[in-house]
Amino acid sequence: MKGFTILIVEDDQMIGDLLQKILQREGYEAIWKTDGRDIMSLIQQVDLVIMDIMLPGEDGYQLSKNIKRLGLNIPIIFLSARNDIDSKLEGLTVGEDYLTKPFDPRELLLRMQKMLSQQYGTLTQIQHLFIDGERRKVFNQNLHDEIALTATERKMFFYLFDNRDRVLTKDQFFDYLWPLDERNHNILNVHIKKIRAKLHDPAGGIVQNIYGEGYRLNTYIKK
Repeated sequence: MKGFTILIVEDDQMIGDLLQKILQREGYEAIWKTDGRDIMSLIQQVDLVIMDIMLPGEDGYQLSKNIKRLGLNIPIIFLSARNDIDSKLEGLTVGEDYLTKPFDPRELLLRMQKMLSQQYGTLTQIQHLFIDGERRKVFNQNLHDEIALTATERKMFFYLFDNRDRVLTKDQFFDYLWPLDERNHNILNVHIKKIRAKLHDPAGGIVQNIYGEGYRLNTYIKK
């Protein structure tokens, strides 16, 4: 599940430090804050929040409401020492999940992974890109930064993606995209150049031109 940025809001130094180290070890980018004073300025950079309830200043419930009020569909897992049913019900009302302390990190990681998969789908990383094959979306590093492709560009890119590491001939592209139209190879070249520009792949390391054959989407690029 690499590529996801997790925000930890936890005022207990030992727990916050432990969570950050565990998440970083698992390949996540982990941002740790001890209160909610400045989290709204960075919330659009994160993909999931692990939130304590009893915090200095605004509590976790209110911070969660503030995040939801922005219209951001970011999953929130409450991690709290409160184990009474009223606290759990409120947490599950304003957030997506609730785990009580003390907790097993393996359980937290599993809950996170399931929630991230439900929210963002199964992602494939190729260089700086994160590709959601199920929802047909391409993201540039930050999962909130979707690359805007036209309908034709999207169809071309995911034709390559579904056949990644295989060469697709120009005739295959025409059969797939424009079976009844005249076969003008310049049209393909123009679309490929536009896709590369949007992917920040000007040298064609990801979407490669195989001379005399066609195009290939590479999942491994030599350094």
